[in-house]
Amino acid sequence: MQERIDQKDLYREIVTNMLEGVMVISMNGKITMLNPAAEHMLGLTQEDIGNSFINVFLTREGTDAFNEVILDTIYEKEKVSNMSVDYMLAGETRNLTLTTSYIQNDGEKSVVVVMQDVTELNELRDAQTALDRISKLNREYEKAKDEAVRANEAKSLFLSNMSHEIRTPINAVLGMNEMILRECTDKQLLSYAANIRSSGKTLLFLINDILDMSKIESGKMEIVRVEYAPEDLMMDLWNVIFLRAQEKGLGIRFSLDETLPRRLFGDDVRIKQIVTNLLTNAVKYTPQGSIEMNVSYVRRGGQEIDLIISVIDTGMGIKKEDMGKLFENFQRLDEEKNRNIEGTGLGMNITMSLLNLMDGDMKVESEYGKGSNFTVTIPQRIVCDEPTGTFEDIRSRRERNLSKKQQSFVAPEASLLVVDDNSMNLTVFQSLLKRTKMKITTADSGRQCLELVQKERYHIIFMDHMMPEMDGIETLHEMRKLSDFPNRDTPVIVLTANALSGAREGYLKEGFADFLTKPIDGELLEQTVAQYLPQELLRNPEAASEGAGDNAAPIDYEKFLQYGISVENGMSFAKDDVEIYLELVGMFVRDRGKQEAIHEFLTGRNMKDYAIQVHGLKGNARTLGADRLADVAFEHEKQSKAGNQEYAAGHWDELLLAWDAALEGFQEFINVYGGEQTDKYGAVNNDGGEVSTLSEEDLAEAAALLEDFETDRALELLKEWIKTPLETSMHECIKNVLIALEDEFDEDKAIALLRETGGEQNVI
Repeated sequence: MQERIDQKDLYREIVTNMLEGVMVISMNGKITMLNPAAEHMLGLTQEDIGNSFINVFLTREGTDAFNEVILDTIYEKEKVSNMSVDYMLAGETRNLTLTTSYIQNDGEKSVVVVMQDVTELNELRDAQTALDRISKLNREYEKAKDEAVRANEAKSLFLSNMSHEIRTPINAVLGMNEMILRECTDKQLLSYAANIRSSGKTLLFLINDILDMSKIESGKMEIVRVEYAPEDLMMDLWNVIFLRAQEKGLGIRFSLDETLPRRLFGDDVRIKQIVTNLLTNAVKYTPQGSIEMNVSYVRRGGQEIDLIISVIDTGMGIKKEDMGKLFENFQRLDEEKNRNIEGTGLGMNITMSLLNLMDGDMKVESEYGKGSNFTVTIPQRIVCDEPTGTFEDIRSRRERNLSKKQQSFVAPEASLLVVDDNSMNLTVFQSLLKRTKMKITTADSGRQCLELVQKERYHIIFMDHMMPEMDGIETLHEMRKLSDFPNRDTPVIVLTANALSGAREGYLKEGFADFLTKPIDGELLEQTVAQYLPQELLRNPEAASEGAGDNAAPIDYEKFLQYGISVENGMSFAKDDVEIYLELVGMFVRDRGKQEAIHEFLTGRNMKDYAIQVHGLKGNARTLGADRLADVAFEHEKQSKAGNQEYAAGHWDELLLAWDAALEGFQEFINVYGGEQTDKYGAVNNDGGEVSTLSEEDLAEAAALLEDFETDRALELLKEWIKTPLETSMHECIKNVLIALEDEFDEDKAIALLRETGGEQNVI
């Protein structure tokens, strides 16, 4: 035993004292080891990285080539040997050579990156007077390379001998990776949980904590007790599981002891995590029948209670001999029968760990082939003893609250700039804030943003991250290089779908003031705007006009589930404003022509632009509640980012089918709930009289205003023209220009229409 310990120390000493940098990364991107040489070359320490993933490099300027090599190796696209890449360190470009390989331990693969800093070597190579020095260094580096190969072999043996010591962290990494995969669907359920009292932020928080399984194993997981409302917890759980159960044809029923206190003190996030796991397991293991959740409580004395939550299903049940395996890591019961069911087998272990941390308990009753009853008991403290009411009471209150929802402020003197290449995202942003009366300017590219910020002062700039040509980070960096422009101190807030752990910190390091995730939550957007606007610009909103929408037909939400659309979720992103939702749905339907354009990227094997397009499609679909389409598009986005053209081509028909179904459903929604909407760009009836004329100079003036980014003045002119009787072809031109500007945010298209029409004739 002493010999093994000495041998381990020897191997550890070898790796520690290597001249070359050595970094070990798991196949899910978690950095598990850096030796001192690697820390020096990368400007990081093991403490800096902690439990982070390789995304600590992804937002760093000047590390693109370095990132590409590592990602290609993780995706198993290719390994490299002695490949030269540039790496920005402390404002200076360093040249590294990278060699990547794989190691195996207990059948699990990791990536080993061996790196050398050859910056000085390359400089010497360019100097004729340093040939001898270069020759000597080359010999030294060749020797070091041989030592690195031997060290890698020694390290593999070292890891093999350390099997007991490393099994726990490897299992944690694998568990986190599998939990990401298993909870990816839950991440998509962000939209299901998006209602007036809940947004995707809670589920993202849960997922981020689940990723760090080691917190539980090391005893570092903390329980954060806060004051919360049980009815919020109930509605979040309902929204998470309702569509899942419906898609499988399962009945779903929630019941609540109506005397349950209205406000409690405890860790509602962890309770939600526990019960979500029980509910999702119930759906997964119930092929037919129903799912039921019952919530009750027992008073323990004083202000203390035991909160009791039972999840009952009519599913497969558990064999008596398998009960002991239920809470073991990586166990799946009845493996042969359940081999096609998703999951890692970590969920119940995490559930029990969290219950133990909260002094809770779980009882399981199950009959194989008939179903199971999981009951958790969690101590809580009463804050407000007023009764919550029944679950139906809660749902009724929510519907009433939604109908009364208003904006929290107005700021008519405030000016915002939002930058996004997706026209629907721009429309959503403007629609969510339109009642605040702020002036909102839009830009569809980083280039246009840079031009606008040099001309006009904005109080806040919202910047999309993922844009073609120049992304949001690059645009921000270019903006900071400008001198004497009016937005030097303007806060820039990034808009992104990246909500993984560490993303916020990465964006803040890049210089962004804050971080908003997509789909954009209306309440959170208003809160963010109110936080960053100068307080003197904020005004109390005027009383909302009464009776608006009172006579509107109630929406039949279940009718559109057959198309993969949760109108209720989509309405929540439109602040439950049917008019806004109809406008967004109309834009989506008119955009059906994008199908052909996206397919051209696929057939042309342009996976970079294909990924950008399906990323935008996913976001638009999620915003409107087309969750089935969003899920399919999300998978295409992941695969295309990995360069998997074969997957995208093989599943194109699946994407198209979900897209067409969503279009059909949205068109039906427009037909049913659009009412007798008039064409806001309709022709003016001139009763047979003379029509107004527009000259080539008139159209050229409007085009020039747009080219000078005087969009508001151009719109005033165009709207003045369309209010007058015009010849049919001219009216269509002005109408199409207004659609391009107000619905599609495509100023280039509007300018082209004006120039084209103006060139065809001198006077109309």
